[in-house]
Amino acid sequence: MNRVTVFLMFFCLVFIHANAQVLLRGPYLQMGTSTSMNIRWRTDAATISRVRYGTSAGSLINAIENLSPKTEHDIKITGLSPNTFYWYSIETAAGVLQGDTENYFKTLPNVGEKLLYRIGVFGDCGSNNTNQLNVRNSIINYLGTNYMNAWILLGDNAYGNGTDLQYSSAFFNYYKDKFLKQNPLYPAPGNHDYDFPSDARTMHTNPYYAIFTTPAAGEAGGYPSGTESYYSFDIGNIHFISLDSDGYGPDGKKLYDVPSLQSEWVIHDLEANANKEWIIAYWHHPPFTKGSHDSDNLTNLDADLVEVRTRFIKILEDHGVDLVLCGHSHVYERTKLLNGYYGLSSEYNESQYALSTSSGKYDATVNSCPYYKKSSTGNTGTLYMVAGSAGQRGGAGQIPGFPHKAMYYSNKDIAGALMLEIEGNRLDAKWIDASGIVQDKFTIMKDVNRNTTYTTAVGSPVNLQASYIGNYLWTNDQTTAAITVTPTVEGTETYIVKDDRNCVADTFNIVASRVLPLTWKNIKAWYDKNETANKLQWETGNEVNVASFYIERSDNAGDYVQIATIKAKGNTEAHIYNFTDKQISPAVNKYYYRIKQQDNDSRFTYSPIVSVDKSGQLYFDIKIIPNPGKPGQLRIKLSSDRKVKAELSIVTAAGKTVINKKLVLSEVAQSFLPDVQRGVYFVRLQNEGQVVTKKFVVE
Repeated sequence: MNRVTVFLMFFCLVFIHANAQVLLRGPYLQMGTSTSMNIRWRTDAATISRVRYGTSAGSLINAIENLSPKTEHDIKITGLSPNTFYWYSIETAAGVLQGDTENYFKTLPNVGEKLLYRIGVFGDCGSNNTNQLNVRNSIINYLGTNYMNAWILLGDNAYGNGTDLQYSSAFFNYYKDKFLKQNPLYPAPGNHDYDFPSDARTMHTNPYYAIFTTPAAGEAGGYPSGTESYYSFDIGNIHFISLDSDGYGPDGKKLYDVPSLQSEWVIHDLEANANKEWIIAYWHHPPFTKGSHDSDNLTNLDADLVEVRTRFIKILEDHGVDLVLCGHSHVYERTKLLNGYYGLSSEYNESQYALSTSSGKYDATVNSCPYYKKSSTGNTGTLYMVAGSAGQRGGAGQIPGFPHKAMYYSNKDIAGALMLEIEGNRLDAKWIDASGIVQDKFTIMKDVNRNTTYTTAVGSPVNLQASYIGNYLWTNDQTTAAITVTPTVEGTETYIVKDDRNCVADTFNIVASRVLPLTWKNIKAWYDKNETANKLQWETGNEVNVASFYIERSDNAGDYVQIATIKAKGNTEAHIYNFTDKQISPAVNKYYYRIKQQDNDSRFTYSPIVSVDKSGQLYFDIKIIPNPGKPGQLRIKLSSDRKVKAELSIVTAAGKTVINKKLVLSEVAQSFLPDVQRGVYFVRLQNEGQVVTKKFVVE
């Protein structure tokens, strides 16, 4: 090998090394939805951006790339399946920067879907110290093999001035190996995120805005804000609102300068998402605290806290926000459910402002039952939390008057972060300290402790579903969330299901009769935009000795109120009845209706339940033809022109389930029955809360 060859080889090696890109930051996940995910990272030299991905770590069969060389890389993957794990790698033209079994994420479920969700909450985390490290590790240990669907930041994400270098050392350096590359992140800015450069609060030129990608156009389910300062998004049945309490909007106003562009957007967003089961708002400056900051301090030091409390939070309470999360004060504090309290700590009166005397811990200790809320019944309470000690703890507890009188629990001595665990109508919040101990927790349940009456025929099975998530003990000693009962005699039977802590109980009254005096042929409901009213129409196939129809309405599918009476024809002919309900609230998106038919001898039955919302969508009913019929002849179809995906069950007259399956129904009749023996059966269909049961006979 001559000297020229050696020199050329050496030159090539130096050239390749000099042009090899180094991963400086990331990858980190942004703006996750049910069908998309943004993956961001930074390299030391400009290069193309490429992401490979797939549903298993060893098969990254899909790829998306941007051929424009850059150092700040942001690739959006679309067309993903909801609630699905994906593995990925990030690459340059030269090869893989990072991509192994630890590079994965899970897409969010479809909006409205009720699953178990875990959301981490980190306030004032970017302290670059052992507190931050220990809190991070405690959350990792708490989760174990459980996936955290998302995490949110309450501001002051990088101390002391929110510079790009401080973000690298005090934020990315701590979370790069776990949360950043596996869990989508939804941040909010704090005052330290605005400390550099000097005009950041008005111009939004601070590194925060260059680092994070947020759904300003409503890409993640919220009402479009048009700015990355504040935004909203959905995770299943939960609606989140991220706000900016420190920066100025283009109108020169802050969040609390009501009316402001931001506060007006909040109102629009809340009105557009009033149908969400849970609404959680978060930002940096807390309305109530006595930690390292004082919400009673009227000087400039803490004036933002006072302004938020006295001028802004009433908007959230009036629109049914369930939970408010803030940082800034380097402690952990939380209230009970509050309503209408906007004053100083000294002005707090629990009997006046707290909607429950319970601790809410739901741990079988004295007075620890969950906080209860009802949907669509006005303001049923907002719980306020300060979780500003995921890293920073300086100055905590130095404020006179600590703890704040509105706080049920306060902790100024230990760092920690919050974990929200939400499933269906149950919300659990746990504050986990730096050593991994759950120091505080509470539970909120919505629309539980129901009292429901079912009217049916003797021998007809009735499915009873507990309204809550927890432990179940029925009066007939069953321990499942749902049971099926079949009345064998006329009269009323009562079933009660309770939890194991004497906090939650549902009562079901089953009213059974031998002969149904009325044949319900069809019932439907819809919203009439022209009349701003709900309309009902029902058709009877046969009436015998019928006296009246009582229209009953509910806004939660459980608590029905009689709103009108219509006199029945009462003969053997078929009839069509109509009713218009103009006494509906614009704040309620969905109503449920049932019709109680009463005979001249005071016997009564109920129609199937129908619902109506402002979209005008009709509730469904079904027909089985012919009836009676042979298994191969029997068909099922909808009684209206639409399609419905439903869970179908076939039950014998003795209450034995012979088939369970999913079925897409339409107005076109289709076969639905396997080869079964002769007898009386009941078909049960369930879709989005509606249950339709029909009797049929197999010859």
